[in-house]
Amino acid sequence: MKLNSGLLAGLLLTLSACTLLPEMPSPRVRQADPVTFSLLNELARVSALSGEQRRRELADLDGVRMNDSRRFQLAALLEREDSVEALERSLKMLAAMNEDDARSQSLIDLMKKSLKARIENKQIITRNAELQDKLDQIKALEKSLQQRNAPLKTP
Repeated sequence: MKLNSGLLAGLLLTLSACTLLPEMPSPRVRQADPVTFSLLNELARVSALSGEQRRRELADLDGVRMNDSRRFQLAALLEREDSVEALERSLKMLAAMNEDDARSQSLIDLMKKSLKARIENKQIITRNAELQDKLDQIKALEKSLQQRNAPLKTP
């Protein structure tokens, strides 16, 4: 009896392997707006530029009349600079843009948040350096006062 049930189980497994699975609908891939693609491509392009190439492009964009595409390009270039002024200027460029596409707007909003965080970080670093300098000055003053108040040793 065990042989028949084992044979039947093997036969059923073999037959079940031959059955077709029901087709699952493929997940819908949402196509992004071409504007969003162009913004993402611009970010990728700017990140691949060298420092000299970025400076050249910044100089080229300074005298040009700005549309949203050029504003974004300038903001992406300025984002790569290390100064707070450049980051603030990049933030202003992004604030001047008016995107109707929700995906593009979310990308711009993320860049704004990133820029604000970087600006705040730079300000905190600067403030910490100032406080550290003051602390060093206080320590030096304290050491100087301790040396003055120390009793003179007689030989």
